[in-house]
Amino acid sequence: MLLAIRERVMGIVGWILLGVLAIAFSFFGLDWYLRSDARTYSVTVNDVDVSLGEHQRTYQLLRARMQSLMGEAYDPARIDEKLLKKNALEQLIREQLLLQEAEARGFLVSKQLVAAQINAVDAFKDEGVFSKQKYEQALRLQGMSPEEFEWRLARELTTKQITNGIVQTAQATPATLDTVYRLQGQQRRFNYLKIPLARYQDQVQVSDDEVLQHYEAHASAYMTPERVRVQYLELKAEELGVIGDVDEEALHALYEEQVERYVTEEERRARHILVQVAADADDAAITAARARAEAVLERLAGGESFETLAGELSDDPGSAANGGDLGFFGKDMMVPEFESVAFSLDKGGRSGIVRSAFGFHIIEVTDIKPEIVKPIDEVRNELVDELLATQRSDLFYDLSEELYNLAFEQPDTLEGAAEALELEIRTSDWLTRESGGPGIGEYAGTIAAAFTDDVLNRGNNSEPFEVADNHLIVLRILDHEAAAPRPLDSVRDEVRAKLLGDKARDLARKHGETLLASMKSGTPIDEIAATESLELKESGLIDRRAVQPERALVYEAFLMPRPAGEQASVTGHALGSGDYVLLALEEVRDGDLSALTEAERKQASRELSDIQGAAEMAALLDDLRSGAKIVIHDQSN
Repeated sequence: MLLAIRERVMGIVGWILLGVLAIAFSFFGLDWYLRSDARTYSVTVNDVDVSLGEHQRTYQLLRARMQSLMGEAYDPARIDEKLLKKNALEQLIREQLLLQEAEARGFLVSKQLVAAQINAVDAFKDEGVFSKQKYEQALRLQGMSPEEFEWRLARELTTKQITNGIVQTAQATPATLDTVYRLQGQQRRFNYLKIPLARYQDQVQVSDDEVLQHYEAHASAYMTPERVRVQYLELKAEELGVIGDVDEEALHALYEEQVERYVTEEERRARHILVQVAADADDAAITAARARAEAVLERLAGGESFETLAGELSDDPGSAANGGDLGFFGKDMMVPEFESVAFSLDKGGRSGIVRSAFGFHIIEVTDIKPEIVKPIDEVRNELVDELLATQRSDLFYDLSEELYNLAFEQPDTLEGAAEALELEIRTSDWLTRESGGPGIGEYAGTIAAAFTDDVLNRGNNSEPFEVADNHLIVLRILDHEAAAPRPLDSVRDEVRAKLLGDKARDLARKHGETLLASMKSGTPIDEIAATESLELKESGLIDRRAVQPERALVYEAFLMPRPAGEQASVTGHALGSGDYVLLALEEVRDGDLSALTEAERKQASRELSDIQGAAEMAALLDDLRSGAKIVIHDQSN
């Protein structure tokens, strides 16, 4: 299938398409998908079934994207797994609806387009040329066949014909742009003051009975987390021993293939005298410049010093001070006309008049460094390391296939795979869903794999999953401890602190609401500040994207109604910190589209068109969904 893809180059950019699929398949692989119960589905859309395997893959893809976006800030404890799985299910439904709509409208994707997309993926290239071997190796590592990958890519390209046709053709009208920018470019100025939570922390107390009552009513909030210990195998290319002597024939072939890496190109040292000619010079100026150059040649022929004449007559001030010396240079460093002559002369040779874009040159070659090719003996160690690394990589691909097969064929043990691949069965520390754990618990893929239903509850091996380049892990559960209530004595201080905080927050909020009522009755905010001994602050004129003052205040200020005449608009808000803030909105200035430059207006129009396109796309999906028969079979995976 698509033989052209695997035999020759045909195309344009496609790396992102691979990346999206590769992340997902790095967790599960195609075998997991194929071995799932074909009658077990997550959702059915208009009589088309979507498997639980697809749901799991999409969920893992969303999770991996989130981790990639958050980087070091990623914290598994902050991830709402149920919501993430629900979002994955919604994504699958949308994709299926769009695919069915595209097929109903007769949209097709040619094999040539699929080929072009794949051929542009850098990961499938060897020295810029599509490589069948790299293509198949990359897919094999993800547990996919070329046919499976091409089928999925064709489906995605099919649905993109609809999404691109809607999103990329949306156009915001000038009237809409003006209306939106009056809001988007709006600026506001407000005064504010904070009532600190700290004022009330010494005014509250919590009894032992209150602690007990809260603990009993909220026992689920004081649980030890569910945790597991796992047995696992690690397959790393860098740890694979390559048996046997280095193949000398292969070593020499690699040297010949990469010999350009070991070549130090020829360099020339030259000096010149330049008679400069302006790019727009007329014929008279050119003739005069040539006459000057010819006069220099005559003086050189008469025995005068090149170095002296360069210092006196050359229009190149950079080299004239050094007798015209340009130092050593290689090819592609000088203008073509100059380089061609300089590399044609022998050492000590002198040119005639050479015309370039800069004017007329007289060139003299003073030294030559010949091309040097390092012999194979000098780079042997480097070549051996590279050859062994390639052999390890090839061996890793072969062993990874065997690991996939053995983990599936012997789902209740790792011993067979460990023995066959000569790997050590290792044991992890305790790992939790929320925060992972040390060692392999730091990999998101480990937690995702360990807490799947198939591994946690059915006792099967996980699929091998990739945690880094050429680094696979497969695991199974060794110990499992369910979540359990923590004894009251161990959480008493924690419960008491929470109740004290809640009571202090409640006092701050109630006092703030009292002051807000006073402001609404006409008491100015500066008078409130003086009475309460609070610092009154002013925001200045800011837009809705401002980060100062804090975002919560900016957000609240842009929700407030406009001031009525000279009367400020007022509101109050309890912050996440427990402080209560009072705001008085003093001024609102609408955005003025005419104040933008032409480039800024075009950018604003493009952004609004993108938003409008996304809204139109959402409307189409809503319409498709309202007319579809959708049956959700399982939401627990």
